[in-house]
Amino acid sequence: MIDRRVFADVLIEGLDDWVPIDQLIWAAREAGKESSWKDLFVELLHFLLENGLVQIGELAAEGFSPWRGDAGEVVQLVLDDLERLSWEPQLGSRAWIANTEAGDEAARSLIDG
Repeated sequence: MIDRRVFADVLIEGLDDWVPIDQLIWAAREAGKESSWKDLFVELLHFLLENGLVQIGELAAEGFSPWRGDAGEVVQLVLDDLERLSWEPQLGSRAWIANTEAGDEAARSLIDG
């Protein structure tokens, strides 16, 4: 079971704006052991997508454009993007996080509780 505190900041920040993928990487690095933070990142991303808390996509002229596919396919798109950048997303990652309505509700419950 994933501790909600690990991704709480990502969802809370997502109440106001789209969140760069860097934030979830940072959360995984903070919570994971040095050697396993990438595995934790993948687990967190799968959890958030499978539970309908977030969408992953990119920013376009018209706003946020979600990537299509099931959770596994979207996770692989993110991983491919991060590998392309040697896991340095600030170099130009296309992946951004957007809360869903369920993600906004979860964020509010994390703030209240």
